[in-house]
Amino acid sequence: MPVLILLLVLAGGCHHSDYLSYSWDDRRVLCSDAIDDYKGDAPWALVDDELGYARSDSRVALFHAHIPGVTISMDGIERILAHADREHLDYITYRELVPGPGRSGLALAFDDNSVEEWLGIRDLLSSHHARVTFFVTRYAILTDAERAGIDQLAADGHDIQPHSVTHPHGLAYVHDHGLQAYVDDEAVPSMEILRAAGYEPTAYAYPFGEHDSAMDRALFPYVDKLRVSPGSCPW
Repeated sequence: MPVLILLLVLAGGCHHSDYLSYSWDDRRVLCSDAIDDYKGDAPWALVDDELGYARSDSRVALFHAHIPGVTISMDGIERILAHADREHLDYITYRELVPGPGRSGLALAFDDNSVEEWLGIRDLLSSHHARVTFFVTRYAILTDAERAGIDQLAADGHDIQPHSVTHPHGLAYVHDHGLQAYVDDEAVPSMEILRAAGYEPTAYAYPFGEHDSAMDRALFPYVDKLRVSPGSCPW
């Protein structure tokens, strides 16, 4: 095994063989791939393969999107949900990704702060008995109506997790302002404002999936899981 991959595995990061899934182990850094299809280049073959592996290997496939009807089509959302149903996968939120007995599932997430569009897929998600995770950024500037919408999504059984204060490129932010500034200005405040609203953070999704091991170590005291992009894994 190459040294870089070995170090990442030992640090609780992505695995080469199942980097887009969670195997109910003690990993804390999880890779998720985007399935936004607005450019016509969603990785559907990869999605199909990963959902099949999730079923056969009792693990959880990890995928995310952003704005329903804008960055991802309604057909695209229906496609992944229908395939998950065909594979008899459970819908699993990030709050549930903790070590334990293996089971087959899909952890689907939506990122950022498009609350109106998220509310627009409530019936679609309900029709599949799907529970998903919403990684919320810019919570401080949401309107009262949008915050009420987040509450409604939570009441439907969905998970609410933090995604930074202003959605910066993390590596550039750390380069310009320092690691502690990223922790103090972007990551931790996004957790604290959700906690004050009644949502206890257990996972944090890096904007754009950008991170490094120093950032991970700095955030491990605050949440159990960190979500990154496949591009930040060494393969």
